[in-house]
Amino acid sequence: MELDAIGKAITEYHLVPLVSHSNMGLEVTMQRVDGSGKLSTQPMPEALEKTRQNHQIHNEFAQTQLKLVTPATADVDALMAYLAGLNTTVRRALAEDDYLWPLSSNPILPAKLTEIPLADNDAVGFKRRQALAQKYDVRRLMTTGTHVNLSFNEQLFTRLYSETFHQQFDSYVDFRNAVYLKVAQGFVRMNWLIQYLFGATPTLDVTDQATKRQRSSVHHSANRYSQVKGDYTSIDRYVAKLQADVRKKDLLSVSDFDGPVRFRSTGQLSTLARQGVYYLEFRGLDLDPTSPIGVDQNAVEFLRLLASYFVMMPALPAAMVAQVSEQADQLVDQVTGENPTTASAQAVPATQVLDALRHFVTKNGLPNSDAVLLDHLKERVANPKLTPSAQVAVQKDPLAWANQCARDYQAVAIDRPFELPGFTDLDLSSQLLTEQALARGIQVNVVDKKANILRLTQQGQAQLVVNGSGTDLNPQALTTVLTHKVAAKQIMAEHGVQVPASQTYHSANQLIDDYDRFVSEGGIVLKATDQDHKVVAFRIMPKRELFEQVVRQLFEQTQTVMAEELVVASSYRFLVIGGRVKAIVERIPANIVGDGRSTVQTLLDRKNARPLRGAAFAYPQSAVKLGTVERYRLDSYHLDLDSVVGRGTQILLREDATFGNGSDVLDATTDMHASYVQAVEKLVADLHLNVAGVDVMIPNLYAELTPEHPEMAVYLGIHAAPFLYPHLFPMFGDRQPVAGQLLDELFKD
Repeated sequence: MELDAIGKAITEYHLVPLVSHSNMGLEVTMQRVDGSGKLSTQPMPEALEKTRQNHQIHNEFAQTQLKLVTPATADVDALMAYLAGLNTTVRRALAEDDYLWPLSSNPILPAKLTEIPLADNDAVGFKRRQALAQKYDVRRLMTTGTHVNLSFNEQLFTRLYSETFHQQFDSYVDFRNAVYLKVAQGFVRMNWLIQYLFGATPTLDVTDQATKRQRSSVHHSANRYSQVKGDYTSIDRYVAKLQADVRKKDLLSVSDFDGPVRFRSTGQLSTLARQGVYYLEFRGLDLDPTSPIGVDQNAVEFLRLLASYFVMMPALPAAMVAQVSEQADQLVDQVTGENPTTASAQAVPATQVLDALRHFVTKNGLPNSDAVLLDHLKERVANPKLTPSAQVAVQKDPLAWANQCARDYQAVAIDRPFELPGFTDLDLSSQLLTEQALARGIQVNVVDKKANILRLTQQGQAQLVVNGSGTDLNPQALTTVLTHKVAAKQIMAEHGVQVPASQTYHSANQLIDDYDRFVSEGGIVLKATDQDHKVVAFRIMPKRELFEQVVRQLFEQTQTVMAEELVVASSYRFLVIGGRVKAIVERIPANIVGDGRSTVQTLLDRKNARPLRGAAFAYPQSAVKLGTVERYRLDSYHLDLDSVVGRGTQILLREDATFGNGSDVLDATTDMHASYVQAVEKLVADLHLNVAGVDVMIPNLYAELTPEHPEMAVYLGIHAAPFLYPHLFPMFGDRQPVAGQLLDELFKD
């Protein structure tokens, strides 16, 4: 088909990339069910209960229906990642026997449909849902699926209008409306193909064994809860038709229109033509049960490709729209009503459409991924058993299969609770903060993955967060200064707290030359001044040869090393949010505890095999590694890897404890004496820090800190962007809800 004037102008001005990078958003509705596939009787999960303010996760018609809404973006990979994050956030918030139903087909509904609990977030909405239940078939209102919202880059419209089309249209809004209108017409015409490729509901109710299988029972016209059809001849006629349907009471309100495409704007339907269409909503995707998020990325990519094609192709003549729409409806009914496992009567036209799109992709230099996608979809046309509907239809017991899918997806979601799918390129603290933000309806924008920079937005208020907890709640200059250990220690000392004596070295030889002094002083702690976790402590100095080896290894990783007085005490991290200590963990140096039967190697392997323990900073608890220092420590106990350690005997493999060198982390929030909490809070208040992590060595956390004995609390460091994850995943003790507390502080206004 030849390009129309708009298509030719797009080609002439080299605007095809703008067309093909349209913005897309997803609205995915899923049901909460129990393990047998019945509607859940559990209340809305507590973590998600603020649904009135949460525009990302909220109820739909029923209390059991959850709608997950993503922001719009031109990056489809980022779009799917956001949906994965939302989906996992919801799954982790569910009660123990709650699951997300993977099908658009209904699960087991109550025998009395009036027993289905309607969403009751607000009184007005509840009354409206009651009216819907009285007017329409509740079984059809309970089906679920995906709506795809699509809009074009505004630069595309402004360039085309200013260059050419200001002469052909009365206004800029009229021009934009005309483009969206022909794209909507295209989606209506091609809905049959979309249903063939992505339909996945052989029956309306999963337990229905009598009705013949279909490609999409949900999107067959017989199962739409409203039989009202849209008029896509013009925006004015679209508006007038829906308003007339409301007056005739065919619709309760215009929002009940459930046609395949809806025009959307920021105002009321009556002002649509004047304000202009902002985006299109395609409402015709079943949930894909083969994906835990319910959406096949191929479907999203295909819809965007179709939209690009329709933008550049001629619109239907006004006189033909009604006839073509009627034919399109008939094709949808034919295709959705077919046996999913057999060839479609429209297989040849389907292939022809995909070939035309392939030609469009090649001619306009679109990404090769689009061509690969079309080849993949042609395989579905050639072999209908590859379609999602066929994969469901061949199941001998669809209910049991769907329940198993639900359980499997739930198990995966909770298997690694410290990771958030879609956001795993971020550090652990950023992922945990993101999960809490999504649960609260806070929009998360990843500004820079490598730098772990997030922009969090709620009700127009935006906050930047770096590394999970670095925010502008702290003074910027001080935040920068505190990254330097020497300066941080000096600042703490100036504010009257006890810090260990130290000296800074700029070369390995300079540090090694002081070996004898360290021996006489009874040990030393070596720290890279520019890195938080490059630390080695020696309570008893090793032989000079080993010390020299350790020092040279340290200088291979940093240019400056601080030699610090050794403090014999337990190591604690105080997490301060809003100027108050919210959580405390104790760090015990990397160790193993014998059982009287197992070798050192077996004890190490067993400890490192724990689900929360792994590579440092990629897991909440870092694995214990056998490096130079650890092997020295083993040797000091006269042990090797094959030695059996006595029952209850603890072997310390290091004398320093950081979050990255295999230490055990214990929650000590409720055990710490209040005097230490008050001292830490005073220090951060004096420094005007709102969020901080403070490292303190304390011999006895139960004994009161007194002015006469300041050595009972020796401060090792202070961090303006502290880790959150150690407090959320301690090895022993209670989890502390620090991510939510940080969000409370960020958005307390």
